[in-house]
Amino acid sequence: MNRKAAEGSGFEEKPVWLRNRYLLCLLLFASAFSIKLFLFFSLSEPLVFYKYPFFADQINQGIDIGERILDLSPLYLYGMVLLQKIYGPNWEAMIVFQLLTGCITVVFIFLIGEKVFNRAVGFIAAIILLLYGNLVLFEMTLEPESFVLFFNSLFVLTLLWIKERSLLKPFPWLWLLAGVILGLSIITKANALLFLLAAIVWIFWTVAGKKEKIQYAFLLVLGVSLMVLPVTLRNYIRFHDPVLVTADMGKVFFHGNGPGATGLQRADLPEQGFIEESRGEPDYAHVLFRNTARKITGRNLTPSECSRFWIVQTLGYMKAHLNSALWLFMKKIVFFWLNYEVHDLDSNFAYYQIIRTWPLIPFGLISSLAMLGMIATRKQFKQAYWPFIMVFAYWLTILIFFNASRYRLPAVPFLSLFAAHPIVVIIGYVKNQQVKKGLLLFGTAVVLLLVTVLPFKEEVAVLDRWQQATRVHYNLRGNFLFRKGVYDKAIEEYQKAVALAPFFSPAYNQMGKSYALLNNLETAEKNFLKVVELSPTVDQGYMNLGFLYELKGNRSKALPFFEKALLLNPGNIKVREQILKLKKSNLH
Repeated sequence: MNRKAAEGSGFEEKPVWLRNRYLLCLLLFASAFSIKLFLFFSLSEPLVFYKYPFFADQINQGIDIGERILDLSPLYLYGMVLLQKIYGPNWEAMIVFQLLTGCITVVFIFLIGEKVFNRAVGFIAAIILLLYGNLVLFEMTLEPESFVLFFNSLFVLTLLWIKERSLLKPFPWLWLLAGVILGLSIITKANALLFLLAAIVWIFWTVAGKKEKIQYAFLLVLGVSLMVLPVTLRNYIRFHDPVLVTADMGKVFFHGNGPGATGLQRADLPEQGFIEESRGEPDYAHVLFRNTARKITGRNLTPSECSRFWIVQTLGYMKAHLNSALWLFMKKIVFFWLNYEVHDLDSNFAYYQIIRTWPLIPFGLISSLAMLGMIATRKQFKQAYWPFIMVFAYWLTILIFFNASRYRLPAVPFLSLFAAHPIVVIIGYVKNQQVKKGLLLFGTAVVLLLVTVLPFKEEVAVLDRWQQATRVHYNLRGNFLFRKGVYDKAIEEYQKAVALAPFFSPAYNQMGKSYALLNNLETAEKNFLKVVELSPTVDQGYMNLGFLYELKGNRSKALPFFEKALLLNPGNIKVREQILKLKKSNLH
């Protein structure tokens, strides 16, 4: 199955519906917007993950967010700051803007497919992308993923356009524009830096003339530098630390390869989730990793030194457990293509549970067809260079880190291009009455689809139960009801959480609080004691037992628990004040 097969299958005549490019672009944009808007109104509910709105609001209030600025996408953060200045905290406007950006990306993929393969492949690839419901979940989340897809697609489309234009009349400064677009992608997510090297290789491979190669590569690098260097200079001036864009590579590398990492489930620091929850700002894990690195080394490490510390620590662990590390690497090779979506945001997982049963295209269907398309077009690597590069780059990201759905998401538009190729060929075979060839290709696609669904089913089931317990029953439902003051219903959700995840101590902690507020102090005490049993290095269980015993009037029993809580977390101001209050009352 090659390009000749695709072009000789009846599509080279271009049916009427494929002849008008502008009409097709309009049709694809309108279809994408209709589907995305339908999902938005069907699924949207109050946002839970509010990292970017939180820090944008702080910046607009003139609050210095310190090192947290190194944990955030610069382009997306400042975009949120600007949006809030203009419209106030109207975050739904940002979501609608992201949905519109996603619609434009669909059109870009159509145009890329047309240039790389043919118009039919581009059109079907765009249809696949707009029916991939999981993408809309990210566009509805206040995270930068939708802009990564937009800038990556625009960058590839620009390069292909430059190549076409250079056949007529070279215009070197267009390479500067391409560099600026790539730079915008890099300051949205830094792993797009991989494409700078890929672009330079492409220039030296496809451009004739030594002088032109050097000139175009220089202009491309200059364009990237114009976008990236201001961020790097900001980081150096603020922190005296040469952080290129963000400083979280070491943390994410540990998540993907540290103790307990499975390729689907990430490695975390001990009691990371519990500690994060007790702090007053979102995504506190970044701070926790830096503080832990500084505590272990006994040095005031810079953010980039903290990142390097976790890289070295993780590499040391991998070296000491070489067989396990190799097995994990092999699993990640498979996990990239796996149908299951590993969501690390609560609302996205809850929405994913809903749309799994809807008539939308799942990732496994895209990846299985894409495997077939990539095998078929392997001899056209030079022509399909950029779709191949985009897929391989994000596959590499998964191999280095872990298989979170948002890490492989930027590969999906280009996987859709490869997935469209065998569909076009099968349709062509049927049209030309070559039914046996069509059935053979279809059968191969079915086998590959099973490969994306069947492996590691038990691991997927375990993760799904954990996600259901912690993200849905505990956080989205239990904590939501707790904040509303509906404590009896909150307890029901927490009980469902511990039924699925018996060692999840935060659920016992919240149950204890709920029972205490319902004046069922004995049951509250049992739950707080369970927290201490499961999480003896976290202050929460001890602190809540202290307050419980004080509520019972047993201040002498409360004091040791407060002191233990303060020992574990010296920054707990509430506990410190309570200890002073108790000691003062004892003096009188």
